[in-house]
Amino acid sequence: MDNLDTIRPIDLPYEKLALLGIDRGKADKLPQEVKEKLISGEVTPLLQVSIATKNGEVITLPLKLQMVADKDGQPALLAYPVRAELDVKQNDILQLTPDEAERLRHGDVIQKAVDINGEKTQQYLQLDPETKSVIHKRVTDIQLEQRLKDMEKVNDIELGTQQKQAVREGKPMELNVGGEKVTVGIDLKEPQGFKIVQGDMKEWERQQKLKYDELHPEYIGLVMTDKNRWEYQQVVEKQSTERAIKLHPDKKEERSGGLKL
Repeated sequence: MDNLDTIRPIDLPYEKLALLGIDRGKADKLPQEVKEKLISGEVTPLLQVSIATKNGEVITLPLKLQMVADKDGQPALLAYPVRAELDVKQNDILQLTPDEAERLRHGDVIQKAVDINGEKTQQYLQLDPETKSVIHKRVTDIQLEQRLKDMEKVNDIELGTQQKQAVREGKPMELNVGGEKVTVGIDLKEPQGFKIVQGDMKEWERQQKLKYDELHPEYIGLVMTDKNRWEYQQVVEKQSTERAIKLHPDKKEERSGGLKL
């Protein structure tokens, strides 16, 4: 899904957004930056949504959204609800080992084979610092080899075998390009899943944590107000960071970092 300068109404997944209490009218009024992130496949800012449960109750909670392609190439919507902390049990479909969970908490990107919907594929996994949900994307979707070739061509450099392997494994790599430091690596919050930072490893880490640090300790998200428009407000309460939700009353909820719609 390419990033578009103008978001056409047909591009928005109206039926899937409606499951979250975002009807067509609310979806059309989403800020342009949110629409662009959604259409491009990037993780959105926090949005306050309302979800109808099996027993008829409506739960309001903050989460992030991301458009991805399923195994048939059809668009799917992943919802990353806010959690108090990374809960391995909530991610049992990913079968995280204690070491992998600790690496994710530390901010690392890891690669592993994951069985999702009966299809086992190599996935990159990354923990979103705001929601504490695990973002995951197929390795093949990132087209890393082509991105590395394009970067070498543009910057007239040649990466070594060990450098390329480190990036493939999800580790950011600091390079010297024309006498200046550049850091590259996997970042699943970006629409293409790959990020280039002008600066050293410290700058990479600073940018990775920048938005979270700006918003912490209170989470700020987009809320549809009585003014009939989306506005930034505090949307997370301590007692609401962990809630059991059912997005499909007749289907078992997927136990993963993201809930698929």
